[in-house]
Amino acid sequence: MTTIQMNDSSVEEVKHLFKVMKTHGVTCSLEFNRYKGNDPLIGIAAVEVDVELLEEGEIIVKMGEADFAFERENHSFGKLITDSQIMITIAENDSEYVVWFNSGVVPPEGIEEAKSYDDTKNDDDIDEPEFTEEEKKLAYFIRSLDFEAVLDAVSGIHREVDQSKNKAATHLRAGRIKTANAFDKRAANLEQLACLLGEANKDYNAHVCQVD
Repeated sequence: MTTIQMNDSSVEEVKHLFKVMKTHGVTCSLEFNRYKGNDPLIGIAAVEVDVELLEEGEIIVKMGEADFAFERENHSFGKLITDSQIMITIAENDSEYVVWFNSGVVPPEGIEEAKSYDDTKNDDDIDEPEFTEEEKKLAYFIRSLDFEAVLDAVSGIHREVDQSKNKAATHLRAGRIKTANAFDKRAANLEQLACLLGEANKDYNAHVCQVD
């Protein structure tokens, strides 16, 4: 079993890291574990995340439709920022439970923002990214597509995801760890692309919601 060494953090920095995920449209997963048990008590996979820090020091982490509240004085906070991912832990001080938050793939500019946390700066002042004319045209075009067109695009991306995962498994069995990791990262990027593409089209969302 691989042991992950987390770095000490603070409730303010943890808020900053969640804000970075939200700003860059990165999804987040959660595992809620009791120290005395082996299996996760709660698990949430790849949902939108938001965060709020109350004046009394309680942090509210919003995972999709679920909210989780943690009081500053009763919890310890940890972080690990890699080249493409943000990991956060919130542990109850009496060793009752620990909650793991794992981001999806974070773009390089998001990683730079995550690593450049400044505790003297108001985190609510993080600038929203400016969009180029080409990016705006892409967004408007995605909005204009009908359900079938977006479905074809999403399905094609998912086929590429499956191929990348198969290639990652092949390289892993051959001991080519670095190459396997590269294909795993590609698969994760494509999965997020498919998710964001579907979410950006109203017609696609309407059909998916009806199916669900």
